[in-house]
Amino acid sequence: MQATHLPIQTVKRTDLHLRDPFVFSDESTQTYYLFGTTFADGVGDIEPGFHVYTSNNLEDWTGPYLAFSPPAGYWGVRHYWAPEVHRVDDSYWMLATCKGGIGVHRGTTILQADHPGGPYHPLYNEATTPREEEALDGTLYEEDGRRFLVYCHEWTQQYYGEIKAIELDAGHPIGRPFQIVRAGDQSWIRKFSDPRIQKEGYLTDAPFFYKATNGDLLMFWSSYADAHVTGGAGGYTVAVVRSTSGSIFGPWDEDEMLFLDKDAGHCSLFRTFSGELMLCTHSPDTPHGMERPTFFSLIETNDGLLIQ
Repeated sequence: MQATHLPIQTVKRTDLHLRDPFVFSDESTQTYYLFGTTFADGVGDIEPGFHVYTSNNLEDWTGPYLAFSPPAGYWGVRHYWAPEVHRVDDSYWMLATCKGGIGVHRGTTILQADHPGGPYHPLYNEATTPREEEALDGTLYEEDGRRFLVYCHEWTQQYYGEIKAIELDAGHPIGRPFQIVRAGDQSWIRKFSDPRIQKEGYLTDAPFFYKATNGDLLMFWSSYADAHVTGGAGGYTVAVVRSTSGSIFGPWDEDEMLFLDKDAGHCSLFRTFSGELMLCTHSPDTPHGMERPTFFSLIETNDGLLIQ
C-alpha cells in the first residue's frame, strides 16, 4: 500500500477522526480495512483522495495509507466522501462520492483495484449516477445475478430527497433509476436546513442492505429525526425500511422504531473473522472533529437485527 504525506502510525479507534466509516473484512489475510471521509478537499498543493487504515483487532489501526489519488484530468475535483469497498468477481470496487467541476453534479463514482487496500483507479472517468442528478452515497446490491447501484438523490437539488437504484452492466448504468425511499414520507423524519446554501429539505444518506432470516430485505439509511415524534435524541439517526417480498423492487415500508437514535449515523455492516455481525457508524455526528468510527455488535432475529 502507498504512503501519504501524513506519517504512518498506529492509533486507537477512539483517536481516529473519520466520518462515514466502512470496514472491509479480508478473510485471506485476516485484515480489516477501514475507509471513510478523511481528506475530502485536499490541503495546500495536495489533492483530495481516499485513505485507508488496517487492523487485526478493530481497535488498533495503522495508517493512513493512500487508497486513491485522482489522476490528472479526473472528473471529480472535491467532496471526496463516503467510500465503501466490495469484492466484485476477481477485483475490488470502491464506490465513492465526488463533486465535479463547474456545471458537473456530485455523483457516485466506481474505482477498481486488485487489492482491497488499493491503489484504486477509475473504472470510468465519469460518475455512474445519472449526470442530471445531484447524487451521493452509492452502495452495491446484487439480486438474482443482477447488480444494482443504490444511491441518494440529494435534497439540495430537490426538496424531497430520494434513495434510488439503477441496474449496472460491467459498471455502466442501464435503464432508468427507480425509487426505494422518498424522504418526507417517513413518520419520524424532520427537515434539514443548511444556512450556508440557504436551503432546506428532507435529507437521505447512506443506504445499505441486509437480508433477514425470514427473507425480508432490509435497507438501513440515515437522516434527521424529529424528537417530538420519536421521543429520542432528535438528531442524525439510522432507520430501516423493508421489502417483505425480499426484492429490491419492493414494495418498501418503514420500520416503526428507529434502529439507532443516538446522534450517530451513516452505517454499514460487516462480519468479524469469528463470524460476529457488526454495525459500523460514526458517532457523534456533531460537533465536527469529534466524529469517531464506532462499532456495535448485532443480534440476528427472525425478522431483522438488534443492537446487542
